[in-house]
Amino acid sequence: MATVTAQDYLNNADWVKRSSAVFHLLDINKNGYVSVDDWLLWIENFKKAAPTVSGSKLEKLHLATLKYTAAAGLTVGVEFNKEQYLQGMAVMCAAEHEKVKRGGSKLAILNEYTSAWYDCIDTDGDGLVSEEEFAVVMKSANFPEPAICQD
Repeated sequence: MATVTAQDYLNNADWVKRSSAVFHLLDINKNGYVSVDDWLLWIENFKKAAPTVSGSKLEKLHLATLKYTAAAGLTVGVEFNKEQYLQGMAVMCAAEHEKVKRGGSKLAILNEYTSAWYDCIDTDGDGLVSEEEFAVVMKSANFPEPAICQD
């Protein structure tokens, strides 16, 4: 099996398109840059918008976020433009891919991060994310309500 590199991800138009959409979601203050502070602000906004989420779930999300951003080379207090963000994410994805290829746990960092978010978003604990629960996430990312329904 060939080694998957960060450049392989960056050459994949679908991956770049999806990752760019995530960049815009994460740019909480909409200044064209993301930082670890944006991620943490999103969590704070979510905490206010969904006050029933337990402190332990939010702490798990906070720690998973710090681990995820560190794996992507994002540093607290430093802002990254979209190209820098995509590069960091590509490096992390390639490293995760190689870990799995060598028999490591499946996408450990990404799984930990997305699972922590999911556990917080699914506020009623039914295992599904409802439109209402999704709307809270989007609102906490400072997206206006009409944007929730757009492609």
